[in-house]
Amino acid sequence: MATEKIILDVDTGSDDAVAIICAALSSKIELHSICTVWGNRPLSQTTENTLRVVDMLGIGEKVKVYPGCETSMVATLLANRHAGYGGQRKSVNGGEEKSMHQETIDELPPAHTLPQDKRAVMHYVDTIMNSEDGEFTLVPVGPLTNVAMALRVEPRIAKKIKQIVLMGGGCRRSNSTAAAEFNIWGDPEAAQIVMTCGAKVTVVPLDATQNACINSDEVAELYKLGTPAATCVADMIKHRIEAYSYLQPMDRLDSAPVHDALTVCYLIQPDVLEQVELVRCDVDISGGIADGQTIIDPRAYTDLPKNVNFAFFANRDKFSDLLFKILRGEG
Repeated sequence: MATEKIILDVDTGSDDAVAIICAALSSKIELHSICTVWGNRPLSQTTENTLRVVDMLGIGEKVKVYPGCETSMVATLLANRHAGYGGQRKSVNGGEEKSMHQETIDELPPAHTLPQDKRAVMHYVDTIMNSEDGEFTLVPVGPLTNVAMALRVEPRIAKKIKQIVLMGGGCRRSNSTAAAEFNIWGDPEAAQIVMTCGAKVTVVPLDATQNACINSDEVAELYKLGTPAATCVADMIKHRIEAYSYLQPMDRLDSAPVHDALTVCYLIQPDVLEQVELVRCDVDISGGIADGQTIIDPRAYTDLPKNVNFAFFANRDKFSDLLFKILRGEG
C-alpha cells in the first residue's frame, strides 16, 4: 500500500490526540502538517493541545502546526442559533459535572514548540496549489471551517487534492442535538461547501465510530505497552470512557468511540470501515430544529448527483487490532 500524504485538521481534545499519534507513527502515512481549528475548545486551547502531542512525539521540527479559524463561518452570527464550544461540562441529575472532551491535555507538559505564523487557510491554498495533482489527502476531524474557507479562497484546490476524508455527521445517530453531530452542527455551511466541492469525499460518521468503541480492558493492555505514545493514548481513551459512561453510555459498557482515530486508521487499512456507499449527502443550514443534520438521500435516483462515500458501519475488532499494531510500531 502506497504511503498517504496527509494534512490533518484538528480541534484537539482527546480523540484528535489519538488521531495525531496514529498518523505520526504509522508507516503507511506521511503526516505533512497539522492545521488547528476551533471546536472542542477555543482555538488557542486546541492549538496548545496539538502542540503538546507534537512535542511528546518529538516531531515538531518536521510537522508544522498552523492555527486556523477561531469560529464558524456564519453559524454564530445569530446568538440564538449556536453558543459555546463542544465538550461543555454537563451535570446529570444534579451530580458532579463531567466534560466529554478534555479542556487541556494535562497528562502532557506545556508545549515548547511554537505554531506557525501563517494561518491554516493560506497554508492549504499555498501548499495544494504548489503541489502535484493528487499529492495530498485532507483529513479534517473537527468543524470544517478551515477547509471550506480555503475552498472559497481558491476553488481550484478541489481538483488538485487526492481526497478529503472527514469525521462528522450521522445517518441514524447524533450527539450535539437530536438531529446533528457536533462537527457538522458546529459549522453547517462549511460542511455543505466541503461535501459539494467536487472533490472525492469520504465521510466517517457516528454510525461508524460508535460501532468501533475501545473498552477498558483494551486500555489496560495499552498501558502495558509502556511507551510514551501508548500511555498517552491509554490516558485519552480512559478519560473518554469515564465521560461517555456518565453522559452518553455506548451499547457496550465501559467503552467509548475514538472518532478521529478511526478516520485516520481508514487511510491505513480501509477495511476498518464497512458498508461504505456512494450517496447524496447534504447538510441542513436552516437554523431550525434540524440545523446541521446530514441528510442522506436513500433513493436510487437522486435529485442531485451522489457526492460522498458514507460509512454506515465499522469493524470494531479490526480497528482495535490496528491501533495496537500502530503503537507497537507494526502499522
